[in-house]
Amino acid sequence: MASELKNKFLYQIITSATQVLLPLITYPYITRILGPDSLGKVNYVDFLSQVFTILAAFGIPFYALREIAAARNDAAKRALLIKEMALLQTIFSITATIGFALFTFKNWPANPTLYLLAAINIIVSSFSFDWYIQGMEGFKFAAVRTIAVRLMTMVALFLLVKTSSDYTLYFSLFTTAIVLISIVNSYKLLKENHFTKQPLNLRQHIKPLWHFFLTSSAISIYVYFDTIILQHITHNEQAVGYYTTVLKMVKIFLVAIIAIGTVLIPRLSYLASTGNTEEIKKHLNKMLQFIIVAGLPVCAGLFILAPEIIALIAGEKFLPAVPLMRILAFLPLVIGLSNLFCFQTLVPFKQEKKFLLAAGAGCIVSVTLNFLLIPHFAEAGAAYACMATELIITIITGIQANKLIRFNTRPVLMLQTLFTTLLFIPVVLLCKSLVTSPLFILLTAIPVCMLFYFVIQYHIFNNIVTREIKEYVTSLVKF
Repeated sequence: MASELKNKFLYQIITSATQVLLPLITYPYITRILGPDSLGKVNYVDFLSQVFTILAAFGIPFYALREIAAARNDAAKRALLIKEMALLQTIFSITATIGFALFTFKNWPANPTLYLLAAINIIVSSFSFDWYIQGMEGFKFAAVRTIAVRLMTMVALFLLVKTSSDYTLYFSLFTTAIVLISIVNSYKLLKENHFTKQPLNLRQHIKPLWHFFLTSSAISIYVYFDTIILQHITHNEQAVGYYTTVLKMVKIFLVAIIAIGTVLIPRLSYLASTGNTEEIKKHLNKMLQFIIVAGLPVCAGLFILAPEIIALIAGEKFLPAVPLMRILAFLPLVIGLSNLFCFQTLVPFKQEKKFLLAAGAGCIVSVTLNFLLIPHFAEAGAAYACMATELIITIITGIQANKLIRFNTRPVLMLQTLFTTLLFIPVVLLCKSLVTSPLFILLTAIPVCMLFYFVIQYHIFNNIVTREIKEYVTSLVKF
């Protein structure tokens, strides 16, 4: 089982690596071609459509993943569950798409193609069946599929997007990618399951789905409404462009943590259904230690090297967004922790109500702070509200999760990690005094900081997490 889990981690890490590397390759091109204004238009419509996509999902991705993982060895039960989820998904997605069209009706004349593509995204995203792929732990399939689609999208982007007026074409490439993934996933689902005439019982799913729906709705408010509120209060597409671009850049560095969590969710759901609490504790404590040891230095790097990262990836037009990156720099660590507490702890143990409590609190905090701060601080106000909201959610879910699983927080490990990370400051200052180019600063500071961090953690502090990472990488090389 350990070897099997190791391979699944590898596939997910490869997938996540493309999710990090490809945006780093395409962002310098796109931000310079489209600029803050055009990106602001696209990101606003995209974020708005994401809200309705979450409404269309009605909590099915969370719920169905857990149920598929528990029923994966029962072909008849699994096939029936898929049919019931697909039928419910059809009803919810049609309703949400109509809602999106009515909500944005007045905006369609200005950018009809953009809003039409957003509506297509809502419908198609609802039938991606990623919950089936993840529930069945098909990570190798997902890795090959995702890498192929992302590479095709990247090539098309460089070939087709040439001017700032091509923002609609830019958005259409991502719609095409969503369609391709849905087609491939549907083919795999139909190939692996045999569907027969069975009486459907949709009612049994409504109550648990309702909890997930309320939770995902609250999440959509605090994740996406800051952008919507920012647009409606400031009417400044440039401000939206700064904020959304930095937010996406910062969240790129979250994917490695989310990747490991994605692998663990179906495994933890299965273990929870069998009552294997000790094995769950083992996985979750390792995950907590990894998030702290890997997340803190990444966030510190984002904070210290914000000017160079913005200048290199987004370009000089986005330099006013440097303060935003510093406000949001520790978002990957905070979201990584809340993701652990929510999706790897509360959800497998069917504690949706506690998850809902945290999401509801986050929703209230987010809306309140955005309306209070944006009129005075514009995009910086949205950034402060975002950070405060995620902190509140992490604290609430952490308290609830710790009641289920007594986490071994290991204060010594935290202090060692904090001390080692603080050494980045003199290293970066020294690099900046020697070279001035953002590219050369990053090329010197990042490797030196990584080397210092690993040597001190591994050889001086004898950090167990860095030792396990080294052993894992060594085993992959030998493999």
